[in-house]
Amino acid sequence: MRIEITARELELTDSMREHIEERLTKLRRYFEGVLECHVYGHLERFIYKFEIKLHGTGFDLFAEAHNADLHAAFEKAAERMERQVKKLKDKIKDRRGRKPEIPIASTDEFDEVEDVAEEYEGT
Repeated sequence: MRIEITARELELTDSMREHIEERLTKLRRYFEGVLECHVYGHLERFIYKFEIKLHGTGFDLFAEAHNADLHAAFEKAAERMERQVKKLKDKIKDRRGRKPEIPIASTDEFDEVEDVAEEYEGT
C-alpha cells in the first residue's frame, strides 16, 4: 500500500509521519484491495484538519476530521476511515455469502407432473 502524506502550513515531525503510516497500514488487515492512501493535513485558524482518501480496486473512500489538537484530529479521521473500511468489507462479505433462494416444490406438484408423464407415455 502506498501512503502519501501532505502537510500545508504545519510541520509534521518524523514520529508523527511514522504514526500515520503505522495507523493506516493496519487498514490492510481489514481489506487487501487498498492500493493507495493520501493523507492531507493543514492548519486553518488554529484548527488542525486532516483528510484521508483511500483508493482501491473498485472503491474510493474519504474521511475528514478537525480538532484543536494535531493528534486528536488525525485519530478521529483514521477512526472514521476504519469504520468505512469495515463496513465495506462486511458488505462485500455478505454479497459473497448470500445464496440464491430456490423454491421448493410441494409434493402435489410432483404428483401432477407424474400424472401428465403417465398420460403421455400411455398414448
